[in-house]
Amino acid sequence: MSYQSCAEDIIGGGGNAAEKLILDWAKFAPGYQKYSIKISSMYPSTDLGMLQNGKIDFSILDNPISDNELANKNLLQFPFALSGVSIVVNLPNALSGTLKLDSKTIGQIFSGEITSWDDPAITALNPKHDLPNKPIIIVHSDESSTDYPVINRYLGNINGKWKSGDIQGEKRLWPAKAILADGFTKRIFALQHNTYSIGYLPMQYMSQFSLLNIQIANKDGNFVSLSDTGIISSTSNVNINGSADNLIISNKSGANTWPISNFVFIVVNKKRIKEAKIAHFLEVINFGLKFASLKYTLYNYVAFPDQLSSPAIAKIENLIDPSSTASKEVKIPAIEVNQENTPTAEEIRKAAESRRNAERQQLLENKEREQAIKEAKAAKIAAEEAIKAAKVAKMAADALAEKNRLIAKAEKEKADKEKAEQERAAKIQAEKERALQLRNQKDEDPAEAYRRSMSSQ
Repeated sequence: MSYQSCAEDIIGGGGNAAEKLILDWAKFAPGYQKYSIKISSMYPSTDLGMLQNGKIDFSILDNPISDNELANKNLLQFPFALSGVSIVVNLPNALSGTLKLDSKTIGQIFSGEITSWDDPAITALNPKHDLPNKPIIIVHSDESSTDYPVINRYLGNINGKWKSGDIQGEKRLWPAKAILADGFTKRIFALQHNTYSIGYLPMQYMSQFSLLNIQIANKDGNFVSLSDTGIISSTSNVNINGSADNLIISNKSGANTWPISNFVFIVVNKKRIKEAKIAHFLEVINFGLKFASLKYTLYNYVAFPDQLSSPAIAKIENLIDPSSTASKEVKIPAIEVNQENTPTAEEIRKAAESRRNAERQQLLENKEREQAIKEAKAAKIAAEEAIKAAKVAKMAADALAEKNRLIAKAEKEKADKEKAEQERAAKIQAEKERALQLRNQKDEDPAEAYRRSMSSQ
Protein backbone atom coordinates (compact mmCIF):
# COMPACT_ATOMS: atom_id res chain seq x y z
CA MET A 1 0.00 0.00 0.00
CA SER A 2 1.38 3.41 -0.93
CA TYR A 3 1.26 6.25 1.51
CA GLN A 4 -1.24 8.10 -0.65
CA SER A 5 -3.80 5.29 -0.47
CA CYS A 6 -4.39 5.82 3.25
CA ALA A 7 -6.39 9.02 3.75
CA GLU A 8 -5.75 9.16 7.49
CA ASP A 9 -1.95 9.19 7.20
CA ILE A 10 -0.07 12.48 7.36
CA ILE A 11 3.09 12.01 5.31
CA GLY A 12 6.26 14.04 5.68
CA GLY A 13 9.42 14.10 3.60
CA GLY A 14 12.37 12.26 5.14
CA GLY A 15 16.00 12.95 5.83
CA ASN A 16 15.84 15.54 8.60
CA ALA A 17 16.82 14.69 12.18
CA ALA A 18 13.87 16.72 13.51
CA GLU A 19 11.44 14.11 12.18
CA LYS A 20 12.04 12.09 15.38
CA LEU A 21 11.06 15.09 17.48
CA ILE A 22 7.79 15.57 15.58
CA LEU A 23 6.91 11.86 15.66
CA ASP A 24 7.40 11.86 19.43
CA TRP A 25 5.18 14.92 19.84
CA ALA A 26 2.48 13.20 17.81
CA LYS A 27 2.27 10.36 20.36
CA PHE A 28 1.05 12.74 23.05
CA ALA A 29 -0.81 15.49 21.19
CA PRO A 30 -4.63 15.58 21.51
CA GLY A 31 -6.40 13.64 18.79
CA TYR A 32 -3.39 11.48 17.98
CA GLN A 33 -5.61 8.37 17.57
CA LYS A 34 -7.34 9.81 14.51
CA TYR A 35 -4.27 10.44 12.35
CA SER A 36 -0.95 8.69 11.93
CA ILE A 37 2.08 10.86 11.12
CA LYS A 38 4.64 9.03 9.00
CA ILE A 39 7.92 9.93 7.35
CA SER A 40 8.55 8.83 3.76
CA SER A 41 12.13 7.90 2.88
CA MET A 42 11.02 7.94 -0.78
CA TYR A 43 10.72 11.73 -0.80
CA PRO A 44 13.34 14.01 0.77
CA SER A 45 12.08 16.93 2.82
CA THR A 46 14.04 19.27 0.56
CA ASP A 47 11.94 18.29 -2.49
CA LEU A 48 9.30 21.00 -2.36
CA GLY A 49 7.78 19.78 -5.62
CA MET A 50 6.36 16.85 -3.65
CA LEU A 51 4.51 19.33 -1.45
CA GLN A 52 3.00 21.09 -4.41
CA ASN A 53 1.64 17.95 -6.07
CA GLY A 54 0.42 16.33 -2.86
CA LYS A 55 2.90 13.45 -2.70
CA ILE A 56 3.72 14.57 0.86
CA ASP A 57 1.83 16.70 3.37
CA PHE A 58 4.76 18.53 4.99
CA SER A 59 8.51 19.10 4.74
CA ILE A 60 11.15 19.83 7.39
CA LEU A 61 13.92 22.28 6.48
CA ASP A 62 16.91 23.76 8.30
CA ASN A 63 16.89 26.92 6.21
CA PRO A 64 14.06 29.36 5.48
CA ILE A 65 12.50 29.50 2.04
CA SER A 66 12.61 33.01 0.56
CA ASP A 67 9.43 35.08 0.50
CA ASN A 68 9.41 35.03 -3.32
CA GLU A 69 9.69 31.23 -3.45
CA LEU A 70 6.98 30.84 -0.82
CA ALA A 71 4.66 33.00 -2.92
CA ASN A 72 5.56 31.32 -6.24
CA LYS A 73 5.09 27.81 -4.85
CA ASN A 74 2.11 28.75 -2.66
CA LEU A 75 3.74 27.43 0.54
CA LEU A 76 3.71 28.37 4.22
CA GLN A 77 6.60 27.83 6.63
CA PHE A 78 6.64 27.79 10.42
CA PRO A 79 9.77 27.75 12.61
CA PHE A 80 9.39 25.33 15.51
CA ALA A 81 12.89 24.54 16.84
CA LEU A 82 16.41 25.94 17.08
CA SER A 83 19.63 24.19 16.14
CA GLY A 84 23.25 24.83 15.28
CA VAL A 85 26.06 23.45 13.15
CA SER A 86 29.46 22.74 14.67
CA ILE A 87 32.85 22.76 12.97
CA VAL A 88 34.57 19.48 13.89
CA VAL A 89 38.16 18.29 13.49
CA ASN A 90 40.13 15.08 13.79
CA LEU A 91 43.47 16.16 15.19
CA PRO A 92 45.70 13.99 17.41
CA ASN A 93 46.46 15.38 20.88
CA ALA A 94 43.88 18.17 20.54
CA LEU A 95 41.53 18.88 23.44
CA SER A 96 37.87 19.57 22.65
CA GLY A 97 36.89 23.19 23.01
CA THR A 98 40.42 24.59 23.09
CA LEU A 99 41.30 24.69 19.40
CA LYS A 100 40.28 28.13 18.15
CA LEU A 101 39.45 29.40 14.67
CA ASP A 102 38.10 32.78 13.64
CA SER A 103 35.68 33.30 10.77
CA LYS A 104 38.36 34.50 8.36
CA THR A 105 40.49 31.41 8.93
CA ILE A 106 37.50 29.04 8.68
CA GLY A 107 36.50 30.64 5.38
CA GLN A 108 40.04 30.33 3.99
CA ILE A 109 40.26 26.66 5.06
CA PHE A 110 37.01 25.63 3.37
CA SER A 111 37.71 27.73 0.27
CA GLY A 112 41.13 26.08 -0.13
CA GLU A 113 43.21 29.20 0.59
CA ILE A 114 44.72 27.62 3.75
CA THR A 115 45.89 24.05 3.18
CA SER A 116 48.13 23.07 6.13
CA TRP A 117 47.44 22.81 9.86
CA ASP A 118 50.62 24.72 10.73
CA ASP A 119 49.64 27.70 8.59
CA PRO A 120 50.60 30.94 10.40
CA ALA A 121 46.93 32.04 10.54
CA ILE A 122 46.02 28.92 12.56
CA THR A 123 49.13 28.83 14.76
CA ALA A 124 48.67 32.51 15.66
CA LEU A 125 45.24 31.66 17.11
CA ASN A 126 46.57 28.54 18.90
CA PRO A 127 50.05 29.32 20.29
CA LYS A 128 49.82 26.51 22.88
CA HIS A 129 49.02 23.83 20.32
CA ASP A 130 51.74 21.88 18.57
CA LEU A 131 49.99 21.93 15.20
CA PRO A 132 51.38 19.45 12.65
CA ASN A 133 52.83 20.19 9.25
CA LYS A 134 50.09 18.14 7.61
CA PRO A 135 47.63 18.88 4.80
CA ILE A 136 44.10 19.81 5.89
CA ILE A 137 41.55 17.25 4.66
CA ILE A 138 38.09 18.76 4.12
CA VAL A 139 35.10 16.45 4.52
CA HIS A 140 31.81 17.86 3.23
CA SER A 141 28.29 16.97 2.12
CA ASP A 142 26.60 17.62 -1.19
CA GLU A 143 24.08 20.42 -1.58
CA SER A 144 21.09 18.14 -0.89
CA SER A 145 22.11 17.65 2.74
CA THR A 146 19.81 19.39 5.21
CA ASP A 147 22.67 21.28 6.87
CA TYR A 148 24.37 22.33 3.61
CA PRO A 149 22.34 25.56 3.22
CA VAL A 150 23.28 26.55 6.79
CA ILE A 151 27.04 26.08 6.38
CA ASN A 152 26.92 27.43 2.81
CA ARG A 153 25.24 30.65 3.96
CA TYR A 154 27.71 31.08 6.83
CA LEU A 155 30.76 30.57 4.60
CA GLY A 156 29.35 32.94 1.98
CA ASN A 157 28.95 35.49 4.77
CA ILE A 158 32.58 35.31 5.92
CA ASN A 159 34.59 34.55 2.78
CA GLY A 160 34.63 36.55 -0.44
CA LYS A 161 36.03 33.72 -2.56
CA TRP A 162 33.31 31.35 -1.33
CA LYS A 163 30.58 33.92 -1.98
CA SER A 164 31.83 34.62 -5.50
CA GLY A 165 31.75 30.87 -6.25
CA ASP A 166 28.14 30.60 -5.17
CA ILE A 167 25.42 30.17 -7.77
CA GLN A 168 22.49 32.00 -6.17
CA GLY A 169 23.24 30.40 -2.82
CA GLU A 170 22.69 26.89 -4.13
CA LYS A 171 26.00 25.22 -4.91
CA ARG A 172 29.72 25.85 -4.35
CA LEU A 173 32.62 23.82 -5.72
CA TRP A 174 34.84 22.54 -2.91
CA PRO A 175 38.66 22.28 -3.15
CA ALA A 176 39.75 19.48 -5.48
CA LYS A 177 41.13 17.16 -2.77
CA ALA A 178 38.12 17.53 -0.44
CA ILE A 179 36.21 14.36 0.43
CA LEU A 180 32.51 14.24 -0.50
CA ALA A 181 30.57 12.13 2.02
CA ASP A 182 26.88 11.89 1.20
CA GLY A 183 24.79 11.37 4.35
CA PHE A 184 25.61 12.00 8.00
CA THR A 185 26.79 8.45 8.72
CA LYS A 186 29.27 8.51 5.83
CA ARG A 187 30.44 12.00 6.75
CA ILE A 188 31.10 11.00 10.36
CA PHE A 189 32.92 7.84 9.19
CA ALA A 190 35.10 9.90 6.82
CA LEU A 191 35.97 12.36 9.59
CA GLN A 192 36.78 9.61 12.08
CA HIS A 193 38.98 7.69 9.64
CA ASN A 194 40.92 10.63 8.19
CA THR A 195 43.37 12.12 10.65
CA TYR A 196 43.95 15.85 10.11
CA SER A 197 40.42 16.28 8.67
CA ILE A 198 37.90 19.07 9.23
CA GLY A 199 34.16 19.13 8.54
CA TYR A 200 30.81 20.19 9.94
CA LEU A 201 27.88 18.45 11.66
CA PRO A 202 24.51 19.48 13.13
CA MET A 203 24.46 19.53 16.91
CA GLN A 204 22.14 16.48 16.99
CA TYR A 205 25.10 14.28 15.97
CA MET A 206 27.82 15.77 18.16
CA SER A 207 27.16 13.83 21.38
CA GLN A 208 27.33 10.44 19.67
CA PHE A 209 30.84 10.47 18.24
CA SER A 210 34.37 11.16 19.40
CA LEU A 211 35.02 14.16 17.16
CA LEU A 212 36.32 17.46 18.46
CA ASN A 213 34.21 20.57 18.11
CA ILE A 214 36.13 23.80 18.30
CA GLN A 215 35.72 27.34 19.57
CA ILE A 216 34.77 29.87 16.90
CA ALA A 217 35.12 33.63 17.02
CA ASN A 218 31.64 35.12 16.56
CA LYS A 219 30.79 38.40 14.85
CA ASP A 220 31.73 40.33 18.01
CA GLY A 221 35.17 38.66 18.05
CA ASN A 222 34.51 36.47 21.11
CA PHE A 223 35.54 32.80 21.01
CA VAL A 224 32.52 30.67 21.92
CA SER A 225 31.60 27.00 22.03
CA LEU A 226 28.38 25.52 20.67
CA SER A 227 25.70 25.86 23.37
CA ASP A 228 21.94 26.28 23.81
CA THR A 229 22.38 29.79 25.21
CA GLY A 230 24.63 30.79 22.32
CA ILE A 231 22.00 29.65 19.81
CA ILE A 232 19.17 31.42 21.67
CA SER A 233 21.29 34.57 21.78
CA SER A 234 21.30 34.58 17.96
CA THR A 235 17.52 35.10 17.99
CA SER A 236 17.47 38.25 20.12
CA ASN A 237 16.25 40.51 17.27
CA VAL A 238 14.06 38.00 15.45
CA ASN A 239 10.44 38.73 14.54
CA ILE A 240 8.69 35.39 13.96
CA ASN A 241 6.08 37.13 11.80
CA GLY A 242 8.69 39.03 9.77
CA SER A 243 10.19 38.24 6.40
CA ALA A 244 12.09 35.04 5.62
CA ASP A 245 15.36 36.98 5.71
CA ASN A 246 14.57 37.89 9.32
CA LEU A 247 14.63 34.17 10.16
CA ILE A 248 18.25 33.72 9.08
CA ILE A 249 20.27 33.74 12.30
CA SER A 250 23.80 32.81 11.22
CA ASN A 251 26.70 35.17 12.01
CA LYS A 252 24.61 37.46 14.25
CA SER A 253 25.99 40.07 16.65
CA GLY A 254 26.04 39.42 20.39
CA ALA A 255 28.67 38.65 23.00
CA ASN A 256 27.75 34.95 23.33
CA THR A 257 26.06 34.15 20.02
CA TRP A 258 26.93 30.92 18.24
CA PRO A 259 27.73 32.01 14.67
CA ILE A 260 26.30 28.97 12.84
CA SER A 261 22.79 28.89 14.31
CA ASN A 262 19.55 28.11 12.48
CA PHE A 263 15.81 27.72 12.85
CA VAL A 264 14.15 24.45 11.88
CA PHE A 265 10.94 24.85 9.83
CA ILE A 266 7.93 22.81 8.84
CA VAL A 267 6.53 23.70 5.42
CA VAL A 268 2.99 22.97 4.18
CA ASN A 269 0.95 23.68 1.06
CA LYS A 270 -1.02 26.89 1.55
CA LYS A 271 -3.96 25.55 -0.46
CA ARG A 272 -4.40 22.68 1.97
CA ILE A 273 -4.18 24.65 5.21
CA LYS A 274 -7.89 24.08 6.03
CA GLU A 275 -7.78 20.33 5.48
CA ALA A 276 -8.52 18.47 8.71
CA LYS A 277 -5.35 16.44 8.72
CA ILE A 278 -3.13 19.44 7.91
CA ALA A 279 -4.85 21.38 10.70
CA HIS A 280 -4.18 18.45 13.02
CA PHE A 281 -0.53 18.33 12.01
CA LEU A 282 -0.16 22.04 12.76
CA GLU A 283 -1.77 21.44 16.15
CA VAL A 284 0.86 18.77 16.83
CA ILE A 285 3.51 21.42 16.16
CA ASN A 286 1.63 23.81 18.44
CA PHE A 287 1.48 21.15 21.14
CA GLY A 288 5.25 20.72 20.90
CA LEU A 289 5.83 24.47 21.15
CA LYS A 290 3.62 24.68 24.25
CA PHE A 291 4.41 21.57 26.26
CA ALA A 292 7.36 19.60 24.88
CA SER A 293 10.48 21.38 26.11
CA LEU A 294 11.78 18.11 27.53
CA LYS A 295 11.57 16.48 24.12
CA TYR A 296 13.71 19.25 22.61
CA THR A 297 16.40 18.43 25.16
CA LEU A 298 16.19 14.67 24.58
CA TYR A 299 16.62 15.05 20.82
CA ASN A 300 19.35 17.69 21.19
CA TYR A 301 17.38 20.61 19.81
CA VAL A 302 16.85 23.98 21.48
CA ALA A 303 13.37 25.04 22.56
CA PHE A 304 12.09 28.52 21.74
CA PRO A 305 12.38 31.16 24.44
CA ASP A 306 9.06 32.76 25.45
CA GLN A 307 9.49 35.75 23.15
CA LEU A 308 9.57 33.34 20.19
CA SER A 309 7.17 30.60 21.29
CA SER A 310 4.21 32.90 22.00
CA PRO A 311 4.06 34.52 18.54
CA ALA A 312 4.87 31.17 16.87
CA ILE A 313 1.91 29.54 18.64
CA ALA A 314 -0.36 32.48 17.82
CA LYS A 315 0.67 32.35 14.15
CA ILE A 316 -0.37 28.70 13.86
CA GLU A 317 -3.57 29.11 15.88
CA ASN A 318 -4.70 31.95 13.64
CA LEU A 319 -4.60 29.57 10.68
CA ILE A 320 -6.20 26.51 12.26
CA ASP A 321 -9.95 26.08 11.86
CA PRO A 322 -11.46 26.98 15.27
CA SER A 323 -13.89 24.08 14.89
CA SER A 324 -11.02 21.59 14.84
CA THR A 325 -11.21 19.40 17.94
CA ALA A 326 -7.46 19.00 17.72
CA SER A 327 -7.04 22.63 18.82
CA LYS A 328 -8.21 21.92 22.39
CA GLU A 329 -5.24 22.16 24.73
CA VAL A 330 -6.72 20.59 27.86
CA LYS A 331 -10.02 18.81 27.96
CA ILE A 332 -11.81 20.41 30.93
CA PRO A 333 -15.23 19.01 31.85
CA ALA A 334 -18.10 21.32 31.04
CA ILE A 335 -21.55 21.54 32.56
CA GLU A 336 -23.80 19.05 30.84
CA VAL A 337 -27.20 20.62 30.24
CA ASN A 338 -30.18 18.29 30.22
CA GLN A 339 -32.32 19.05 27.22
CA GLU A 340 -35.45 18.80 29.34
CA ASN A 341 -34.27 20.29 32.60
CA THR A 342 -31.82 23.02 33.58
CA PRO A 343 -28.82 21.87 35.68
CA THR A 344 -29.27 21.71 39.41
CA ALA A 345 -27.08 23.59 41.86
CA GLU A 346 -25.39 20.29 42.76
CA GLU A 347 -24.62 19.56 39.10
CA ILE A 348 -23.17 23.04 38.70
CA ARG A 349 -21.07 22.61 41.86
CA LYS A 350 -19.75 19.22 40.70
CA ALA A 351 -18.90 20.54 37.25
CA ALA A 352 -17.08 23.52 38.75
CA GLU A 353 -15.19 21.25 41.14
CA SER A 354 -14.28 18.93 38.24
CA ARG A 355 -13.02 21.93 36.28
CA ARG A 356 -10.87 23.10 39.19
CA ASN A 357 -9.46 19.58 39.61
CA ALA A 358 -8.56 19.46 35.93
CA GLU A 359 -6.85 22.83 36.19
CA ARG A 360 -4.91 21.74 39.29
CA GLN A 361 -3.89 18.53 37.53
CA GLN A 362 -2.67 20.53 34.56
CA LEU A 363 -0.64 22.82 36.82
CA LEU A 364 0.86 19.78 38.55
CA GLU A 365 1.79 18.20 35.22
CA ASN A 366 3.37 21.46 34.10
CA LYS A 367 5.48 21.59 37.27
CA GLU A 368 6.51 17.96 36.87
CA ARG A 369 7.40 18.66 33.23
CA GLU A 370 9.48 21.68 34.21
CA GLN A 371 11.28 19.63 36.86
CA ALA A 372 11.95 16.86 34.35
CA ILE A 373 13.36 19.42 31.92
CA LYS A 374 15.65 20.83 34.61
CA GLU A 375 16.84 17.34 35.55
CA ALA A 376 17.42 16.40 31.90
CA LYS A 377 19.41 19.58 31.31
CA ALA A 378 21.39 19.02 34.50
CA ALA A 379 22.13 15.45 33.43
CA LYS A 380 23.20 16.68 30.01
CA ILE A 381 25.50 19.29 31.54
CA ALA A 382 26.91 16.72 33.98
CA ALA A 383 27.58 14.30 31.13
CA GLU A 384 29.30 17.00 29.12
CA GLU A 385 31.40 17.98 32.13
CA ALA A 386 32.29 14.33 32.73
CA ILE A 387 33.40 13.97 29.11
CA LYS A 388 35.49 17.12 29.40
CA ALA A 389 36.99 15.93 32.70
CA ALA A 390 37.80 12.55 31.18
CA LYS A 391 39.52 14.21 28.24
CA VAL A 392 41.44 16.52 30.56
CA ALA A 393 42.45 13.53 32.70
CA LYS A 394 43.55 11.63 29.60
CA MET A 395 45.56 14.61 28.42
CA ALA A 396 47.14 14.93 31.87
CA ALA A 397 47.91 11.19 31.96
CA ASP A 398 49.36 11.34 28.46
CA ALA A 399 51.43 14.37 29.42
CA LEU A 400 52.68 12.65 32.60
CA ALA A 401 53.52 9.50 30.66
CA GLU A 402 55.36 11.55 28.06
CA LYS A 403 57.21 13.43 30.80
CA ASN A 404 58.23 10.15 32.51
CA ARG A 405 59.31 8.76 29.15
CA LEU A 406 61.47 11.79 28.49
CA ILE A 407 62.96 11.61 32.02
CA ALA A 408 63.73 7.91 31.60
CA LYS A 409 65.22 8.61 28.20
CA ALA A 410 67.36 11.42 29.61
CA GLU A 411 68.53 9.26 32.53
CA LYS A 412 69.42 6.40 30.17
CA GLU A 413 71.28 8.76 27.89
CA LYS A 414 73.13 10.17 30.92
CA ALA A 415 74.01 6.68 32.20
CA ASP A 416 75.14 5.59 28.72
CA LYS A 417 77.25 8.73 28.44
CA GLU A 418 78.84 8.18 31.87
CA LYS A 419 79.55 4.56 31.05
CA ALA A 420 81.09 5.54 27.74
CA GLU A 421 83.21 8.17 29.48
CA GLN A 422 84.37 5.63 32.05
CA GLU A 423 85.22 3.09 29.37
CA ARG A 424 87.04 5.74 27.36
CA ALA A 425 88.99 6.89 30.44
CA ALA A 426 89.89 3.27 31.32
CA LYS A 427 91.04 2.67 27.76
CA ILE A 428 93.16 5.82 27.79
CA GLN A 429 94.70 4.82 31.16
CA ALA A 430 95.44 1.32 29.89
CA GLU A 431 97.09 2.75 26.79
CA LYS A 432 99.20 5.09 28.94
CA GLU A 433 100.33 2.24 31.18
CA ARG A 434 101.13 0.07 28.17
CA ALA A 435 103.11 2.89 26.57
CA LEU A 436 105.03 3.46 29.82
CA GLN A 437 105.83 -0.23 30.11
CA LEU A 438 107.14 -0.33 26.55
CA ARG A 439 109.22 2.77 27.13
CA ASN A 440 110.73 1.32 30.32
CA GLN A 441 111.58 -1.86 28.52
CA LYS A 442 113.25 0.11 25.74
CA ASP A 443 115.34 2.25 28.09
CA GLU A 444 116.56 -0.64 30.34
CA ASP A 445 120.19 -1.92 30.04
CA PRO A 446 120.19 -5.25 28.14
CA ALA A 447 122.68 -6.88 30.55
CA GLU A 448 120.57 -5.90 33.54
CA ALA A 449 117.48 -7.19 31.86
CA TYR A 450 119.25 -10.50 31.21
CA ARG A 451 120.32 -10.84 34.83
CA ARG A 452 116.81 -10.07 36.11
CA SER A 453 115.30 -12.61 33.80
CA MET A 454 117.84 -15.30 34.91
CA SER A 455 117.26 -14.58 38.60
CA SER A 456 113.50 -14.94 38.15
CA GLN A 457 114.07 -18.48 36.93
